[in-house]
Amino acid sequence: MRKINELYLVVIGCGKVGGNVASIASSIGHSVVVIDKEENSFENLSPDFTGFTIVGDATEKEVLENAKVNKADYVLVLTQDDNTNFLISLMCKYYFGAKRIITRVYDPDNTTLFQEFDIEVISPTLLIIGELKQILVGDLK
Repeated sequence: MRKINELYLVVIGCGKVGGNVASIASSIGHSVVVIDKEENSFENLSPDFTGFTIVGDATEKEVLENAKVNKADYVLVLTQDDNTNFLISLMCKYYFGAKRIITRVYDPDNTTLFQEFDIEVISPTLLIIGELKQILVGDLK
């Protein structure tokens, strides 16, 4: 039985970002499932990670079914490729009815496409540009 404030997260991609986010979520008591094609990617999880890991390709429907994407409060799609992230996000949304999908998008030109399908995006490129702009504007004052 889930605790009142406990969330169920599916993290797709266990690189540095995915591994850290999954570890943090696990450490604060959320239920977390992490999917990655490479088993050694799970080394990015903290030693005290208490969630589940699935070795598999998240572009395959069965892998997403095993992760119970349809029950997730959040699906975080964090692979290294915008096209892969887009495909996985659409599958989670339309096959499984995922409630909330947040996807990493590297190329800022792709953000509009994701947003047209009501997929929330985080762009490391835009975040860095924004931070540098703040620094530069601050130096002009």
